[in-house]
Amino acid sequence: MKQQDKVKDPVCGMWVAKHDHEVSYQQMPFAFCSDQCRTRFLAYPHLYIGYPGAAAPKQEGKVVFKRRRLHLQQALSVEGEVIIDRMLRDLMGVTSVTVAGDSIEITYDLLQVSLEELEVALAETGAHLGGGWAERLRRALINTSEETEIEASEVTSPHHYRP
Repeated sequence: MKQQDKVKDPVCGMWVAKHDHEVSYQQMPFAFCSDQCRTRFLAYPHLYIGYPGAAAPKQEGKVVFKRRRLHLQQALSVEGEVIIDRMLRDLMGVTSVTVAGDSIEITYDLLQVSLEELEVALAETGAHLGGGWAERLRRALINTSEETEIEASEVTSPHHYRP
């Protein structure tokens, strides 16, 4: 494919064919590398394209890193760890994954993937794992929400900057 037949996916920045996962927004055509990027764009288009005279966060090169730790009531099998790890790494915007026993830690760019999308992917993948996965995941997400609230309330030194 020639370079003039490609456009940049506004969500992830990949070069794609002009008509891949195409959508028209405000009478402008956009193409995406995947349904994930297309859906993300349609949910929040002005995170990626801004307004005339006002650049979008993505256009300015901003990233919004989030880290979630899920603590399951029961450890995953080694096979389950591999399955979950692979699935999470395949999602656009996920920058690191650690799956070990009863813990799943995910770091991701909120401009490319949301916690809701991660939950859906985990639930769909977990259906193959069986063993009460849905309930284990639900409890882990509740615990994660509480931990996130606690961490957000913590006072930090004005000279300490978190990445």
